[in-house]
Amino acid sequence: MDELYHAPNLVAVYDTLNDEREDFDFYLSQLLAPPAKVADLGCGTGTFAIELAHLGYQVVGIEPARPMLARARIKGGDAVCWVEGTIADVPETERFNAIIMTGHAFQCLLRDTDVENLFSEVGRRLAPGGAFLFETRNPAARAWDRWAPEQAGAPRPLPDGRLVRVVHEVERAEGELVTFLESYELGNPTERLHSRSTLRFMAAERVIELAKSRGLAVEYVWGTWTGDPFDPTHSPEIIFRLISASEGIDGVT
Repeated sequence: MDELYHAPNLVAVYDTLNDEREDFDFYLSQLLAPPAKVADLGCGTGTFAIELAHLGYQVVGIEPARPMLARARIKGGDAVCWVEGTIADVPETERFNAIIMTGHAFQCLLRDTDVENLFSEVGRRLAPGGAFLFETRNPAARAWDRWAPEQAGAPRPLPDGRLVRVVHEVERAEGELVTFLESYELGNPTERLHSRSTLRFMAAERVIELAKSRGLAVEYVWGTWTGDPFDPTHSPEIIFRLISASEGIDGVT
């Protein structure tokens, strides 16, 4: 797993670097009304899980990285049921109206078997009528072409008053896999933290194929956080809503 999620000094800047909420707002619009039961899979430091709990949802926050989950527990206390691990660590007797995976966490699954296992475990824990909501970047948009030092944004303020500037540099792009280095400049260019990541950029058709092989069907696919339908040629995102194949349909609507 990426160093960002395990190193305490990098976890400390995670919330500052992930304060956009267009994905949260979109997924929130897809949920049944509280007190529906929701699993936040790969919940990170718990921001979305805690918000959902405060809105009245029954929330289970699931995170394999212990430092991230420790920060989530501090922020959210017992408002959320926290689970260290993966969806497979949640009892199969649990049933969720929605399982959500945000932050492009799906792209950390680098092998077909990883994706198939996820879909199998999710399918066993969806309540009747429940949905699995997640996103991956559209490979046709080639987001990694913009991950370069000259594309670095302005520094961002941290709670302790320091500034952090994030610099990306792609090291390797082979097939579906892109490996890149993230550098975090804290206060000045000589004070840096580093995190190396590999992400998988899967075409929508391949995701759908693997989902169908594990008993899930596509209810809808969007291409933007404003709800535009997915266009494989230029949509920046591939945002899925999957349901049990016994309840749903095949293909992209």
